[in-house]
Amino acid sequence: MADDPDAFSKGAELVDEGKMQWLPTPVVAEAYYGVDTAQSSTTEQEIRNRLLGYPRIDVDEEIARKAGELLAMADDRVGGEAGVGANDAYIAAMAAVLGDAVLTANVTDFEALGVSVETY
Repeated sequence: MADDPDAFSKGAELVDEGKMQWLPTPVVAEAYYGVDTAQSSTTEQEIRNRLLGYPRIDVDEEIARKAGELLAMADDRVGGEAGVGANDAYIAAMAAVLGDAVLTANVTDFEALGVSVETY
């Protein structure tokens, strides 16, 4: 969403390999947050168009439960607050439930949550 050429290349590679790319609904929130900040030149219409082709995964009770578990385990491992936000916990939970990796440049938070991570 940030016009990162490495992210775009990784996405194209995944398409070429026939891998499914899911769009967690918390990422939708993050994308629109990015549009509405003063640092972004991306329009809401551009974000809508970019998000159209991805199947969504919503936060439901199973995802919320798993997110809570992952966040609690991350906090317990550091003996306090791990510094991981709720959105990342939801995204990690979705990856865990699907048995998939999170594709991100934010490796630290997702490793703290104990899920597989792929980067670009």
